[in-house]
Amino acid sequence: MTVGFLKKIKKLTFKEQGIFLTRASDMLSNGFTLLEVLQFFSKLDNKNYHLMASMIDDLKSGHKIHEVFLKHHFDQGACIQLYFSEKHGYLAEALLESGEYLQRKDEERKKFIKLMQYPLILIFILLFVAILLNTLLLPRFQYLYQSMGYEPTVGIKLVLHLMQNIPSYLLLLFILCSVLYFIVKQIFQKKSALEIASTLSSLPVISSFYKLYQTIFISREWGYLLRSGFSINEIINIMESQMYKPLLHESAQQLKKMLLIGHSFADALSNLSFIEREMIFIVNHGDKNGRMDKELLYYSNHCLQKLEEKTENIFLIIQPVIFSIIGIVIVVIYMSIFFPMFQMMDAI
Repeated sequence: MTVGFLKKIKKLTFKEQGIFLTRASDMLSNGFTLLEVLQFFSKLDNKNYHLMASMIDDLKSGHKIHEVFLKHHFDQGACIQLYFSEKHGYLAEALLESGEYLQRKDEERKKFIKLMQYPLILIFILLFVAILLNTLLLPRFQYLYQSMGYEPTVGIKLVLHLMQNIPSYLLLLFILCSVLYFIVKQIFQKKSALEIASTLSSLPVISSFYKLYQTIFISREWGYLLRSGFSINEIINIMESQMYKPLLHESAQQLKKMLLIGHSFADALSNLSFIEREMIFIVNHGDKNGRMDKELLYYSNHCLQKLEEKTENIFLIIQPVIFSIIGIVIVVIYMSIFFPMFQMMDAI
């Protein structure tokens, strides 16, 4: 399959990827092979015929499953799950979880866009009103002040100053945010994946989401690998051998070093700052009762529920905060119009 032909193939959206993966999982659970699943979808959906045909050709050519999906622009997170499924054998489960993850991702993106639509429209309207006031009304107030010899109070001067310079302040804020983004990006490019993870895990708001996300992935994949009979050392070697997720690769190297110098697996795990501390207790408990695989899989689902709850709570907070900011801007606009008039009436 040539690169030119691949470029012509339409890339699936997150929602389309998620639906395809969950349906593929259902068919695998009912006895179909992955090749048969792709052949079925190539006949079912003419719109994505070339995509399915290309994936079928790659599978027949001997490419690994995760490589086929990655080559055809499926989400990298989903492809990493498929990589591990090739090791532990739970392909149907990996497809289902990847599909559900992508559908959640699409729903959250749509929910965020919907959440931001109305506030953004209000912000643009307010900016338009502020520009009109700045160009039409405020210059007349200033002319009126000068003609009457009136000196505005400090409060009025501050409000008028804010109104006159809102575009400049917004431009300055945009420039500062852009500069900060590029600085952070440059700093992160020089750091290792473990150092970046450590930094993200120490940030107040981001850390809880980041740790949960990483813990969900690691506990789930380790649970499946343990269920398939892999030892801890073999799992670490699998993590180290993959290069799709540098954080897993570097973490495996660190765990291996800690185990070689005599530390227990739980102690070695405690040095990974990007996982939830609860996972260490789960590993210890599971190691003692011989059910580490089951406990890790249950714990992964528990963390997933916590992450979904936290995401919902953030969505509930964002809109009121934005509306509060809009309210403050409206108050400033009204103050810039009416306060000078009241002050002048008092002065007459």
